[in-house]
Amino acid sequence: MTNAARLAGGVMAMAFAVVATRGLEAQAAPAAVPAGATPLPGALPAPPPGPGLAIINERCSVCHTTASVFGQRKTPDDWAATVQLMVDRGADLSPDDMNVVIGYLASNYATEPAKPAG
Repeated sequence: MTNAARLAGGVMAMAFAVVATRGLEAQAAPAAVPAGATPLPGALPAPPPGPGLAIINERCSVCHTTASVFGQRKTPDDWAATVQLMVDRGADLSPDDMNVVIGYLASNYATEPAKPAG
């Protein structure tokens, strides 16, 4: 077998693995429900508006579904670690984008709801 044939086979195997993984993730993660719609059991509510939402929809969805993001609850430190891990794995986020995304996720998808100031 030539090197070109081996390389082509490896590329095909990687492409299949990516497609298969994305398909499994899409099946496992419940879809977000549009605002005003009646959610089905297991469906996620629509994500709240905010400056980080556009970045998440644009950049995070390159590798995985946004439902896999919005279905999680983490502490602010855990969100920061997760976003840093994604950047380390190749996510295209500037330091400013990272701060916006972390702030959005920590405010809207924390392990416990934010307490009112007072």
